[in-house]
Amino acid sequence: MSSTAERVLVGSIQKFSVEDGPGIRTTVFLKGCPLSCRWCHNPEMIEGQQQLIRSPNNCIGCGYCVDICPQAAVTIDPQDGIVIDRTRCDVCLKCAETCYAKALRAVAKPMTVDEIIGVVEQDKGFYDNTGGGMTVSGGEILMHADFVGRLIDEAGKRGISTCLDTSGCGDPDELMGLACKENVTYILYDMKSIDDEVHREYTGVSNRLILDNLRMLAADSRTRDKLIMRMPLVKGVNDSDDIIRRTGELYRQLGIRRVDLLPYHSLGISKKRNVGGVQEEFEAPSEERITEIEIYFKDEINLSVGILGRV
Repeated sequence: MSSTAERVLVGSIQKFSVEDGPGIRTTVFLKGCPLSCRWCHNPEMIEGQQQLIRSPNNCIGCGYCVDICPQAAVTIDPQDGIVIDRTRCDVCLKCAETCYAKALRAVAKPMTVDEIIGVVEQDKGFYDNTGGGMTVSGGEILMHADFVGRLIDEAGKRGISTCLDTSGCGDPDELMGLACKENVTYILYDMKSIDDEVHREYTGVSNRLILDNLRMLAADSRTRDKLIMRMPLVKGVNDSDDIIRRTGELYRQLGIRRVDLLPYHSLGISKKRNVGGVQEEFEAPSEERITEIEIYFKDEINLSVGILGRV
C-alpha cells in the first residue's frame, strides 16, 4: 500500500505498552516490512497485503466458514481444526466476517489517521502522567512514511508525543523528515547484526542502508539524543564476541547512550503457522551470556542498558 494512501493496514493498536519507549504508551503496528527476519516475533506483519489468520483454539466447529467460502478453500479437520488452502484462498474475508468465534479474522484493518488518533487519544492522561505517548511501529514505518508523517502531526496537535520504532531500512530523506519532527521524542532503532553477511542470511537484506541511516541520525544534533538502540539476541546468530564488540565500538563512535537487549522468544512460530507458513525455531542466549553482554555495554561502552521482552 502506498504511503500516500488515505488508509493503511493496521495490525493492532496496543494500549498500555511499557516496552515500546519510555512511559505508558499506545503502540500502532503498521503492516509491511522490507526485512524477513527468520525469527520475527510478528511474522504476520511482514507482508504488505492483507492476510487471513486463524485462531484454531477459538473454533467452535459450526462450519459457517466452510459453507460461505466461494473458493472452497476452508475445511474443518477433526484434529487440526480449521484448514485453509492458501493456494485457493483469495483473502475475500467472507469467512472471517461470519466467524462469530473469531477463529478466522483479517490480520489487519484499514484505518485513517483520524481513526488511529481517535484510539490513541483515549489514554492521553496516562501519557501526560508518565512521560509516554504514541509509538508507531511495524512492520516497518518507512514503508508508509507520508502516512506516518501525517499521523505524527495529528498527534502533535493533540499534545501527544511520538516514538518511532524502525529498522532503518528505508529512504534516508523520509527517515530524517520523520525523525526531526518536534513531537518525535524517541527513536527505537533496530540493530539485527552489524555483520553484513549475517544480516543478509537472517533478514534477507543488507545492513548497509541501515548503518548509513543510523550514522546519519547520530551525526545530527536534532536527532542524536532521540536514539535508543534495540538488539534482538539470538544464540549462535548475533551474540558472538566479535559481533557484540564491533557493535559496541560503533555505538561508542556514534555517541549512542542507550541500548535495549531483546532475547529471542518463540511466539512468532504459531503466528507464522496461522497465516500459512513455517518458522524455524531458534534459542535465546543463556542468562549468563546475556549478563556478559549487558556488563560489556555498561562497563566498557558506558551505555544505559535495558533487557526487554522476556516471556
